[in-house]
Amino acid sequence: MTNADEPILTDAERDEIRAKLDDVAQRAEAAAKAAGRGYGGGNPEAAAEDVKVLLAVKTQPVQKIRTAIEHGYRLIGENRQQELTAKAEGLVDLNPVAHLIGPLQRNKVNHTLAVESCTCIESIDNMRLAQRIDNRLELLERDSLDIFIQVNTSREDSKFGVAPEEAEQLIEEVRGLERLRIRGLMTIGLPGSTVDEIRPSYADLRELSQRLRDSGVLPTDAVELSMGMSADFELAIEEGATIVRVGSSVFGARD
Repeated sequence: MTNADEPILTDAERDEIRAKLDDVAQRAEAAAKAAGRGYGGGNPEAAAEDVKVLLAVKTQPVQKIRTAIEHGYRLIGENRQQELTAKAEGLVDLNPVAHLIGPLQRNKVNHTLAVESCTCIESIDNMRLAQRIDNRLELLERDSLDIFIQVNTSREDSKFGVAPEEAEQLIEEVRGLERLRIRGLMTIGLPGSTVDEIRPSYADLRELSQRLRDSGVLPTDAVELSMGMSADFELAIEEGATIVRVGSSVFGARD
C-alpha cells in the first residue's frame, strides 16, 4: 500500500535502512544498559521505563517507513499533522503506533484528522490547545488520548514548549480534562556542539519530571521522557530518556 508516484526502493536501499536501524539499536541498547534500564527497541508496548526508539519520519516516503516498520519499528512520529493523515492509509496494514511530535495548531484541531490518526500527541504546551483536543475527542466519542507535556528546557525563543517554571500549573489544569492522559514530558534539546552544552536541557527535564511526580502534580505512572535525536540520543538516554526520536541516522537527510 504505497503511493504510485513514489520511486520503488531497491533491495540495496532497503538493506541500508535495516543496517542503520540495527546500528541505532545496538547503540541505544548499550546506552540503556549503561544507564541501568531495559531496551524496548521499536516496540510501543515495552515497559514505560525502558528505552524505546521512535522513528521521526518527517518528509520520508511511505516505502522507507514501511521498510522500518517491517524490521520491527512500529513506533513512528510525525512533525506535521498533514503528513500524519496523508500517510495513514499507506501504513494501516502494518498497524504502526503514531505519535504527533510537532506543533498542532489550535485553530486546526476541529478540521484535521490528526487526532483520529495518532495514538499520542507529544506537543501539548498550553491549556487552550489541550481543551480543544479534549472537546474534539468528545465529539468523536473517543474515551482517551495519550499526551506528553512539551517543556522548553533550552529556553530558546524559536522553540515551542511551556517554560519549566510554568509546567506545574499547566499539568494541574490538563489533569482536569477527562479524556487526556498525561504519560510524560517531552523536550527538544539545545543543539549545542559539546556534551556540556547539550546535557543540561535533558537533565532539567528528568529532574522536573521527578520533582513533579514526587509532589503528586504528575501522575506516578507518567514516567516517559521523550528527548534526544539522531545526533545526541545516547546522551539523552544517559540523562533518563525513555523515548528517543531518531530520523536522519536511519533514513538519511530529509529531502
